[in-house]
Amino acid sequence: MAEQKIKAVMIVEIMGRPAEHLAQALKDHVGKLNEEKEVNLISESYSEPKIVESQNQQAQELYTCFSEVEFEANSFYKMTEVVFDYMPSSFELLTPEKIELNLEQATSFLNTLTGRLHRYDELAKIARAQAQAISLQFQKAIKEGKIQVIQKTPEEKAKKQVKKKVVKKSNKK
Repeated sequence: MAEQKIKAVMIVEIMGRPAEHLAQALKDHVGKLNEEKEVNLISESYSEPKIVESQNQQAQELYTCFSEVEFEANSFYKMTEVVFDYMPSSFELLTPEKIELNLEQATSFLNTLTGRLHRYDELAKIARAQAQAISLQFQKAIKEGKIQVIQKTPEEKAKKQVKKKVVKKSNKK
């Protein structure tokens, strides 16, 4: 069976700071599609970085931007590799209307999928174990008096929030 060319559009979104670095990092990431064998980049467009509104007053300012990318892959397998490698937040197949896979292609796709899922699961378990170990070390350090936790009073927290709101309003002018 001959491989089918598949056309798709995807949205690749990233978050970080500073805004200038973020925009360039996104262009570099999407630009790697040009280097992919069996992939033809048709079009790409980029948004300007925008600040992410956060409910967490402690969080540092983060920015987000996205790119809409239309491309064509020489096979369904290559299309799935692109999805795994570029992790789009949105993805839409445009053509062909019907995609056929033989048994070997379907098996290859499912093996790739399960392999990636196992790796992500392993990384999640490692990260969870490391976070628990750090938390235990932190709690032990507090008990031993090596670290002192200073709690702010509700009045101090409210005062800080009011101050931030005033600063934000004055920056918007």
